[in-house]
Amino acid sequence: MRIAFARPCGITGFAFLTLVLLLNACTPGPPGPPGPPGPTGSAGGGPPYTWICTPINYTNAGSTNGTLHVTNSSTTTANVAVNFLNKDGLNLAGAPIPGAVTPGAIYPGQTGATTVPVLSANTLIVNWQTAQGDPSAGGNIPTSIRVTSDQPIAVGTNVVFSGFHAVPCSFVHR
Repeated sequence: MRIAFARPCGITGFAFLTLVLLLNACTPGPPGPPGPPGPTGSAGGGPPYTWICTPINYTNAGSTNGTLHVTNSSTTTANVAVNFLNKDGLNLAGAPIPGAVTPGAIYPGQTGATTVPVLSANTLIVNWQTAQGDPSAGGNIPTSIRVTSDQPIAVGTNVVFSGFHAVPCSFVHR
């Protein structure tokens, strides 16, 4: 029995063997020097940790209950800020909720550099009512919630409109 080995067309046995040896003989050179450090606060996974929850208001679902869950997954207390933002990025904490079922209801959350402590392995629960109106109109109609922390956290929302809409929030990479 005779076994034939196929080789690429037009390449002789010697040329094929030389090509294989050359390809296998390549070795990488020594590593170069490390690059310069990035700017302070750039990627690398450090604080502040920022999450965005969107959508949080539905045009045709005013006065629906919403719940935000912020779980501190670190081993130390997290300092957390919750900001309800309209389409222009305006923080609505303390502003009246248009069309809320509860008279005088206002958006929860923190203003300025204010934070609230969340103990290790604990969950901050923030309840709100959705507004009556179209979020694209701006004003006091929120489109998203921004959550920042100095420790690793997990964030999700649940808006009760025609069933439950439990949605994990998105981590914002720097």
